[in-house]
Amino acid sequence: MLRLIGRGAMGVVYQAHDPVIDRQVAVKLVLADLLEADESADFQERFRREAQAAGRCVHPNIVTVFDFALHGACPYLAMEYVEGNSLAQFRTAGRALPPAQAASIVQQILAGLQAAHALGVVHRDIKPANVLLTDQGIVKITDFGVARLARSGMTQEGAIVGTLSYMSPEQCRGRPVDHRADLFSTACILHELLFAARPFPGATEAEVMQRLLMEPPVIPPAHTVSSALRQVVQRGLAKTPEGRFASASEMEAALREALAAPADTDSTVVMPRAAPPPPAFDPAALAEIERELAAYLGPIARALVQSAARRASTLEALRDLVARDIEKPAERERFLRGPTQAGLTRAGTVSMPTIPASQLAQAQKELARFIGPIASVIVRRTAQKSASPVAFWENLATHIENPADRAAFLKAKP
Repeated sequence: MLRLIGRGAMGVVYQAHDPVIDRQVAVKLVLADLLEADESADFQERFRREAQAAGRCVHPNIVTVFDFALHGACPYLAMEYVEGNSLAQFRTAGRALPPAQAASIVQQILAGLQAAHALGVVHRDIKPANVLLTDQGIVKITDFGVARLARSGMTQEGAIVGTLSYMSPEQCRGRPVDHRADLFSTACILHELLFAARPFPGATEAEVMQRLLMEPPVIPPAHTVSSALRQVVQRGLAKTPEGRFASASEMEAALREALAAPADTDSTVVMPRAAPPPPAFDPAALAEIERELAAYLGPIARALVQSAARRASTLEALRDLVARDIEKPAERERFLRGPTQAGLTRAGTVSMPTIPASQLAQAQKELARFIGPIASVIVRRTAQKSASPVAFWENLATHIENPADRAAFLKAKP
């Protein structure tokens, strides 16, 4: 052990060094005196299962769990060591963040949650103290599975203290929860980042609980926060799971759309959003894309297509933009093929790629490292509209969001 990082309700966290592979790790140790003697073995088994579930959640925005073991009678987790502070420490200044910065943090939280939820893992205790922020602005969610353990088999006074302000109403009532409870907690964080205040304030736990269960969230006036962003916060804080976003990716898409929305003329009054300028595309073509997209995403397809129409220069680019919101690769590939047959242009004539076959294969292999199986469709369609190999590789690179990954991809260009 190198040093003590912190203490919590479940025990202590140390920074340590793994000599086998020469890396820094964080070790979360549960103190044995917190366990009921007759439940110790059962708790250790539950701890092992939760550690395995957390270990499946491999994502850039989730703290990786490397190992689970026992130190005497005390179970511990060995995890990725993150240089940075928790969001709770970051927020001690008590100032609201610019909307773009707040959204960047929350979008990364949602990306990590989407990966965990896809594996059936629900965090149950999303709060600023469980969100780490590196000096480079990278978000890392920690303590997956630990929240459920902390509420079963542990001798703790007032276990709810410190998390009530971010707890969903159904969890507060002791009812079963699913992934939408995590979205409620994330919306609480978004509210706090945007307005420098919690959505359900109170001087006592009873007052907080009363507001959390019975009253609407307090949305302070803030000239920098648009009505579109306020609507994302309001929906995320719905009292019932059904009233919230259906998934983390849907909430992230709504947040992204809100950021792209035109600024309000007066943020203190909710005004109807001005109609966007007429698109440069044939309305019938946009309607067709919207219809196809709605089969995968539902009613939000209209907003996504309208937003993409303001940013894309061609219909093909527009389809590429909205396809990113389709979660399942197979469905995304079917959408990108469009209503026409593979290998045919919209006019029905066979397109003739100008890119050598060897480069097509290499580009597909390299691109798949960053965006997965959908790379085969992207490569084929990009080859048909690229005038040269150089343009081909540069066009492909636009499909990689992370700048470092994009640079690594372009380095592989022959």
